[in-house]
Amino acid sequence: MSLPNILFTGSVKNVRGEKGQSPYIFEFSDRYSVFDWGAMPDELEGKGKSLAYMAWMFFDILGDPARWRSWELAPNLKEMFAGNEVLADLRENGAIHHCISLVDDNGQEVKELTNYLAVKAVNVYHPESSSVDGVLTWDYSKYQEKLTSSLVPLEVIFRFGVPAGSSLLKRVTDLDYVKSLGLESAPKEGDRFDFPVVEFSTKLETTDRYITQAKAQEIAGLNDIETKRLKDLVSIMAVRLKDIFAETGIELWDGKFELAFAAELDPNGNRQFMFVDSIGPDELRLTYKGQQLSKEGLRYCYRDSKWYEGVEKAKVLADERGEKDWKKICVEELKLTPPHLDQEIVLKFSMMYKGLANVIAEKFYGNGPFDGAWPMEEIYKKFQ
Repeated sequence: MSLPNILFTGSVKNVRGEKGQSPYIFEFSDRYSVFDWGAMPDELEGKGKSLAYMAWMFFDILGDPARWRSWELAPNLKEMFAGNEVLADLRENGAIHHCISLVDDNGQEVKELTNYLAVKAVNVYHPESSSVDGVLTWDYSKYQEKLTSSLVPLEVIFRFGVPAGSSLLKRVTDLDYVKSLGLESAPKEGDRFDFPVVEFSTKLETTDRYITQAKAQEIAGLNDIETKRLKDLVSIMAVRLKDIFAETGIELWDGKFELAFAAELDPNGNRQFMFVDSIGPDELRLTYKGQQLSKEGLRYCYRDSKWYEGVEKAKVLADERGEKDWKKICVEELKLTPPHLDQEIVLKFSMMYKGLANVIAEKFYGNGPFDGAWPMEEIYKKFQ
C-alpha cells in the first residue's frame, strides 16, 4: 500500500488523494514561504514533522469536549461569554475540524513523528478573475449558493495586540475601518487587547487583501446568524489557544484560522463551520520572554534585503496594472530573487519548530517527540 498521488503542490505542503474523496493526505515539507513568495531557497530540517505533529495536537485538544469543559475562563471574560451558544456547543461537542489522524508513508494511522496528516476532504471553489480598465476583480457568485462541505473563501485573523511589524498598523489611518473592528481609536504599536480583534481577508485570490466584515459576509454568502457564529467561534477559539500557550510560558499575539462550511446544517437550517488547514507557528505569532517564536522571525531575516523591497514594489506594480502575477514582475523585471540564509540561522529556526512541538507535547501529552531538540530556554538564548 502507498500514499495516493499528489493533487496539489503548495509552497510548504502537498495535498495527496483522489479529488473530492476523503481522506486527503497533507504532506508537510521542510520548505518555508514568506511574503506569499512560495518555496524559499533553504529548508528547515524537521519542520514538516513538527508542523504535522502540532496540527494533530491542536486539532485533538480543541476537538475534545472534555478539555473544553475543564477550561477555566479568565474572570474578565466569564461575563462576556455567559450564555454564549457557541461556547456551550464547544463544551458539549468540541470544535468541528477536518483532522483524522497522523499517518505513515503507507497511509496507516500512527502516533509518532511523520510528515503526513490525514484529513477530511472539502471542495474548493476558486473565484474567477477579470481585469476591467486595469482593475482586477473577482467573481464570488458561486458562494451565493449556500455551499456546504466547501472551503470558506476567507482567512479570519485574530489579534490580542499590536506587536512590531503587525500589518494592522497599515490600516489604522482609516478610522471607519478601525471602528468596524470594535475599537474606539486607532491602536498603536505595543497595545494589547483583552478580547481578540477579528479581521477578515480574502483567501483564494492571488494576493490576500483585507476586507470589512460586511464585505466578507457578502463574498462568502453568509447570513447574519452565520456571520455572528463565525466571529464568535473564532474569538473563543483564539482565547482558548492563547490559554493553551500560556500554560507553557508562550504568549500568543495573533494568528489566522481557515474554515470550511460543515456538511451538516444546524436545526434552524444555518451552516456550521469546520476548522481546516493547519494550526501551528506558521499560522500564529508567538513570543517567549519577548522573543519571536514563529514564522514572523523568518520574515525579519529578509526585511532589510533588496529582494523584500522588490516584492513590495512588484505587488504595487501588479495592482496598478490589474495583473495577478506580481512574482513574475519581481523576477523578470526587477531581477530579484530571495537570498540564502546563513546556515546558523537555518539551524536556529529548525530547532524553533522542534522545540515548540516538544513543549506542547510535554505539557498536554506527557513527553516530546523530538530527541535532541533545544529546550525553550536554549532557543530563547540562541535567538537573542
